Amino acid sequence: MANNEGLTGIFDFTFTKFVTPAIVKILYILVLVFGGLCWIVSLIGAIFNGFAAFLFVLVFGTLAFLMFVLLYRIMFEIVMVIFAIKENTDRLP
Repeated sequence: MANNEGLTGIFDFTFTKFVTPAIVKILYILVLVFGGLCWIVSLIGAIFNGFAAFLFVLVFGTLAFLMFVLLYRIMFEIVMVIFAIKENTDRLP
């Protein structure tokens, strides 16, 4: 059963409702915000260390941010696939 009632499944001690599908979207937004803030702070810090450091962080920091977001996206999608498999197997006779 998918949880369509928000986070009320936290207090479901029978585990008939899953909380994870509801919070994956929130967690992904938090990952994007956290990664973006880290990239901006690194970029600002690199400005004070010279032009070479700025270019380094601009190039490699951007690549690191993209890899960070991509890896978390893949991880969250794997979790969602596992829940989709569970829901599909519940429908089997």
